[in-house]
Amino acid sequence: MGIPGKGSGSPDPAKSYGWAQADEATADYLKLIPELGLDRKLWPWAEEYVRYHAGRLLWDVDFLTRNYEFSSCLNIGGAPFVFEYFMKKAHPEVEVVSVDLYPDLFRHVERVLGIKVAQLDVERPCSAAAKMLGQFQCVVFCEIFEHLRIDLLKTMSFIRSLLNEDGFMYLTMPNGLGIDALGRIIWRGRTGPHPIREWSKLDNLGHMGHVREYSYIELRDVLVHCGFQVQRYQYRHNIGHSTLRDRSLRMLTRFIPKLGNEIVVVARSAKTNQSR
Repeated sequence: MGIPGKGSGSPDPAKSYGWAQADEATADYLKLIPELGLDRKLWPWAEEYVRYHAGRLLWDVDFLTRNYEFSSCLNIGGAPFVFEYFMKKAHPEVEVVSVDLYPDLFRHVERVLGIKVAQLDVERPCSAAAKMLGQFQCVVFCEIFEHLRIDLLKTMSFIRSLLNEDGFMYLTMPNGLGIDALGRIIWRGRTGPHPIREWSKLDNLGHMGHVREYSYIELRDVLVHCGFQVQRYQYRHNIGHSTLRDRSLRMLTRFIPKLGNEIVVVARSAKTNQSR
């Protein structure tokens, strides 16, 4: 299956989808945590991340493998490497490379999951990153865009340079105009996440929290400026919290998809022939 999209390069109108918690998949990965070689003090963070995000990451893997063909995949910001686990379990033939700020915190992850892991700060790539340029058919950039704090345009241009001629980027992020974000504005008087809490993560966890949450239009503007062409975009939201909430979200996003709490984008280099 090739990369879908119109010959003109214009994405189809967006729809909204839902993802649910994946209890069985979560339980499977939780059993692996003791084998990954991370410091015991990091276990609570890794376990909490898995319990909340496993369903979303399983949705990502399912979406990618159902709609696209690729033999190499680079995941930006791997830890705790749940996406990598699901991808290798579904398609062990895919070469999965993961980059993270501090891969040494997971000493045995390469052996346990059968992946390659490299140290890389995509906001400040070192000269060693040159060997990655133009090497990947699929670059996964999930829940990272909202964390970027140094040079948004330079970083996204670097991400584009990692794609090979036919490659594509898969990006997800919170929707700054989603129903939860609008509720936060109305009920809490906040235009985004709590700045003290998010910036404190630099000291507490070693990485930045959310700098800002963007709308699809704002994301698209950045991607186009950095040499991407959006080929597909859609919205989604987490379901399963409560029956009333889920019914309300389904109804709202059915008629107004852009109220979905997350944005999903597939983009590729604008110079790529759109008919391929």
